Amino acid sequence: MSAAGFHGSKYCWMNGKIMSTDEALVSPMESIHLGIFEGIKAYVKGDVLGEGELSIFGWKGHIDRLWRSAEVNGLTMPYSKDELLEAVRACIIRNDYTKNTYIQPRIWPKGSWGSTDSHVVVPVWPFETLLGKGNPLFGEERRFMVSSWRRISSDALPPQAKSWANYLNSMHAIREARRCGYDNAVFLDNRGFVSEGTLACLMMVRDGKVITTPVTASILESVTRGAFIEFIPDLGYPVEVRDVTRVELYASDEAFLCGTGGECTPITSVDDIKFGSGYPGPITTEIAEYYAEILAGNVKKYKHWLTSV
Repeated sequence: MSAAGFHGSKYCWMNGKIMSTDEALVSPMESIHLGIFEGIKAYVKGDVLGEGELSIFGWKGHIDRLWRSAEVNGLTMPYSKDELLEAVRACIIRNDYTKNTYIQPRIWPKGSWGSTDSHVVVPVWPFETLLGKGNPLFGEERRFMVSSWRRISSDALPPQAKSWANYLNSMHAIREARRCGYDNAVFLDNRGFVSEGTLACLMMVRDGKVITTPVTASILESVTRGAFIEFIPDLGYPVEVRDVTRVELYASDEAFLCGTGGECTPITSVDDIKFGSGYPGPITTEIAEYYAEILAGNVKKYKHWLTSV
């Protein structure tokens, strides 16, 4: 199986060395579906819409979660966290990337089912951000529905771990949403409370407060969500972490996704019930613009979240 096609990346890091993605081959008998991964982004310093030197956002939080996911899924990490960081740096430099870059360490067992030895591959590729003041992508309308599929519960699979198996749950919900004419979907948990989006955590705005669902609602333990909970009060908006009913979601003034991939993505409506009178909502917009400044290293208070490439 070839690693080629990593969104145009010429080189990846695999099992200890940089190689061409066309040469990153494994047997078709490998248990890749049992693997774990991590989603991390590096942003351009000074301006997320620019070009230049890069900083990795939330490296420690992401790499700690990768190690937890490995432990939960019985995988051995054959490299240290520092070695993996150097691998990421080397891969970005070898690809000569000077724009926002996505980093996705992937780990899966070598050989047969039950093996604890692991392959490690790190592909990287450029991505287009939704963030940055005046970015037209941010304001695109996004209609969501509440999926008939429930978010996987922790007595079936570990939703807090970032594994490929968990994402099949999301793919069913995404396919359903698109068949029904929506852009994406929101999950409920097995209790009937709001959980998260299919690929990112969910935050709502109501009466000047930002509300997000708890880890006990079968959400991924999101690094980005943790950052949002910490920095949003800087803008004067309190954050509540608690269970949310479907009806309360409908009654929100604004709603948005937060995550590595989704960054800060405004949502127009859920089940054709629009949020507020204007879109994107003013608080969501303010949060997104502040987040972009944090990612660019322009907010001194949060520079410790960034790791230079």
